Amino acid sequence: MRAMQMRDEETLERLVAPGFRFTALHLAPEPMTREQWMGAAMGGYHIISFAYESMDIDVFGDTAVVHSRYSQVASYHHTSLSNAFRLTDIWSRIDGHWQVVARHSSILS
Repeated sequence: MRAMQMRDEETLERLVAPGFRFTALHLAPEPMTREQWMGAAMGGYHIISFAYESMDIDVFGDTAVVHSRYSQVASYHHTSLSNAFRLTDIWSRIDGHWQVVARHSSILS
């Protein structure tokens, strides 16, 4: 998230795998493509602060599932995205490097 906050495109290009999908039903009914997500990260998505409040990681060979509770103060084109979330990230070791291949985000009420 620090790379998103800093709009560090080089780091995001390295960490986010081709074919990445982002699912957040509170934002859109269909998953975002990598290109859409990167566009938002480099454009109108503004993170003021964030915190991972908890994180559990399960590793299965070259795949890791990260379950986390995450909160942020953020906006997208002046629409508040400040909330607490449950995130599930799927990482894969591709050519010896870990990359995120999918993320699912749900708002915690």
